[in-house]
Amino acid sequence: MSPRVAVVIPALDEEATIRAVVESVLPHGLDVIVIDDGSRDGTRAAIEGLAVTLIVHPQRLGKGAALLDGFRLALERGCDGVISMDGDGQHAAADIPRLLAAHRVAPGALLLCARTVGREIQPGLRHFANHFADFWVSWAAGLPIRDSQCGQRLYPRALIEALPARAAGGFAFESEILIEAARRGVPILSLAIEARYAPGRRASHFRPLLDVGRITRMIAGKLLRRGMYPAGLWRALTHSVAEATV
Repeated sequence: MSPRVAVVIPALDEEATIRAVVESVLPHGLDVIVIDDGSRDGTRAAIEGLAVTLIVHPQRLGKGAALLDGFRLALERGCDGVISMDGDGQHAAADIPRLLAAHRVAPGALLLCARTVGREIQPGLRHFANHFADFWVSWAAGLPIRDSQCGQRLYPRALIEALPARAAGGFAFESEILIEAARRGVPILSLAIEARYAPGRRASHFRPLLDVGRITRMIAGKLLRRGMYPAGLWRALTHSVAEATV
């Protein structure tokens, strides 16, 4: 019996892209849950008539809160895992079969897509910010993690159920999940995907200086509580990234 997996898509002011994103996912036959996190444009109207479940936040609560609401609904529906995708079109639904195949091989693993194919097109500031975040997340997790800020992932049900009740908010939420997964012994496997930065796309909601600062503070707190975790730094620097089998 194939595992039941839902696709959760947080969206904030994505009227230009959200319909195409959802339409690309629907042919894969998975439940699709869109969380409109306080959009002020036509995001909700853009997906009218599509076979999706829409959760609406009257005001912006942040990406972490949007993901959590989608996760909860997916688990209530009995899903064994959740694929997260961003609503701006930078993630390809064509990668869903590869994620599902890797999930069948390693059903208990967190599958993290890494934008390594064509990464040279990534804007310079984003590249620096992501690399900086990777270093800190890997240290706190105690293992090397590639592209820790990529939002296209497959989360196993057991990991979602084990998330702390008071998880970090905003973009720091996704970094905290990686750290918590590693501390619970959940394998984190990397799956290479294409870096996609289409001309004319809207500016990212990720603010490299502000959000990396928040992520760093969250991680610093975890490291301080573990005496700076020197063993974790050593493993992060000396071990190899674990690759998903597809």
